[in-house]
Amino acid sequence: MNNCPVFQAADILGKKWTIFLVQEIALNGEKGFNSVLKRMRKISPKILSKRLKKLEENGIIEKQVLKSESIIKTKYKLTAKGIELQDIVENLKAWNAKYSHQDFGCGKKECVNCSLY
Repeated sequence: MNNCPVFQAADILGKKWTIFLVQEIALNGEKGFNSVLKRMRKISPKILSKRLKKLEENGIIEKQVLKSESIIKTKYKLTAKGIELQDIVENLKAWNAKYSHQDFGCGKKECVNCSLY
């Protein structure tokens, strides 16, 4: 079963926060760890670090470390693989919006940049 592509994808994406994190990096990853943490209000720093590391290990994101004399700043960006995954996430959002008979708490039928996560 470990050789099954669906199983492998579910192993990466099925963990809580991972899909939201891909979307957040696509939108705001250039602003760094603390910005992502602040925007994803309910995630703990420990879980965020774990998810970022796993996404990096799987070639979905790329971490860049910028060093100056006294400041170390990290920022994240999607790799080509990550950009394709973000396209899939956008398709999932469109699919859900098409068949959903409710709004998303913000009054919209389509999630653009949900602050509820």
